[in-house]
Formats: sequence, C-alpha cells, structure tokens
Amino acid sequence: MREVGKWRGLVVAGVFGVIFLLQAACAQDQAPVDPSLQQAIDNFKKTIGEAQRYAYTEHKHDLTFDSAGKAKQDSSDTFEIIFLEGAPYQKHTLHNDRPLPEKEQKAEDAKLADVAKARHNAPGANDKKGLFNAYFRLSLPVDQIPTRFIMASGGSEEIEGRRSLIFTATPSLAGTDVKQLAHDGLAYEMKLWVDQQDKTFCRIEAKVIADGMRFEKDSLLGYNWKKVNDEAWLPARYWFKGKVRYMMSNVPAKTEQTYTDYKKFRVETKITSE
Repeated sequence: MREVGKWRGLVVAGVFGVIFLLQAACAQDQAPVDPSLQQAIDNFKKTIGEAQRYAYTEHKHDLTFDSAGKAKQDSSDTFEIIFLEGAPYQKHTLHNDRPLPEKEQKAEDAKLADVAKARHNAPGANDKKGLFNAYFRLSLPVDQIPTRFIMASGGSEEIEGRRSLIFTATPSLAGTDVKQLAHDGLAYEMKLWVDQQDKTFCRIEAKVIADGMRFEKDSLLGYNWKKVNDEAWLPARYWFKGKVRYMMSNVPAKTEQTYTDYKKFRVETKITSE
C-alpha cells in the first residue's frame, strides 16, 4: 500500500510538473504586446461602431472554379447601404453591373417597403449594430493575438501618404498542435499594418496554415481600411483567394468586396419609403 501511495504521489507530482512546464513555455513564447498593436486591437470595435454612422456603396465580385481551375461562376452585385427608419438597410441595385430585371426590381422595392413598415411599427427591433458585422466581418482572431500568438515587429511602410507600423503574428504551438489550432479557429499566419498616428488597423493579410476551418489550408485573405473625411477609419476592401468548406466539399473560390461613397448620417436621421 505504501508503494502504491508512493507511485500515486509521483504521478500527481509528474502531472503538475508537466502543467508547470507547459505554462512556463507559454509564458516564454508570449512576449509583451507592442503598445501600438495593442491599441489597434482595442480600437477595432470602435472603428466598427463609427462605421454604423455612414451610408455607403458595396460592390461584390465572386468567382468559383471547377476541379480543373476553370471559372465556373462569375458574378458581381452592387448594393446601396442606406438608413431606413433609423437603421441600415442593404438595397440591391445592380447585378453584373446592370440594373436588376424588372421582376427582381419589383421584388426589391416590395421588400424595402415591407421592411420600412415593420421597422416603423416596431422601432425597438431596428438593428442598431448595422451591416458591417455581416458584410465586413473580421473573421481573423485578432483579439486572440495577445494570448495565443507569437508577435514580431516588421518595420514600417508608407500607405497612401501615412506611415504604418508592420507586425507579424504566428500562432503559438506551446501546449497544442496545428489540428487544435484549427479547431479553435486560430490557424492563421497574419501580417498587420497599424497606422502610426491613429493606432488603428489599415491593412491585415493572412494565410491559413491548416485544414479544418471555414477556409482551407493555404487560402489567402485580406482587409483594408481607409480614413474617410479625416475623421473615421472605415472598411475599404475585403478579398479572399483559396478554398471554402461548403457542404462537405472544398470549393475553389475568389471574392472581392469594396466599400465606397461614404456619406455620414446623424444618428437621428431617417429615410423612409412611401
């Protein structure tokens, strides 16, 4: 019995020893976050909030490919993001750079009228979060950089006349593996540009380093922001090139979304349909 107790004690001590070593490895890998990068991470939610005060135009271009790499579907759509009864609304205006067919236009007009009526009758149900959460969703785990990634400074670069600081972020493998990283949605190698003056992201590019997420291994994606009217950093472009996991298959795809023609609205401004 004494021998059993002795071995149990050794096992427990060994387990705690392993845990201690893993924690120490994680602590060693996780260097302090550069203050400019940390401020950009903290400011990201603020930039999304600022974007809700603007109407804009969204242009989306999608390409899908067959197994031989030939384009199978090539289409584009343009939307006007307006304020309807005090909340953003996505109005479809063009398909493949042409006006919508008459039948689709009538359906779009009817949809707008129905939404306006519903919002007027139930103003509390208006989506105050706006549309960028859905149409410019930052799918990258930027908020996890301070705790789950190894960071490095990459110098600086001038973008549209403004100096930007460059950082790289690689997921830490301390206490985990690539498969688990994918399960946690962290299997990205990222390059981040932070505006030196405003301490906010102006560009992020990423490469997927493992299968098992929405985007498959070796896929590339990126986000761009632009300072509008010298007052707010707003989404300018999103792009993706790679394979998307869809219905148990990997679909080769390429997409680009651009955001232009920003016009600021006061919070109380309303546009209503007749």
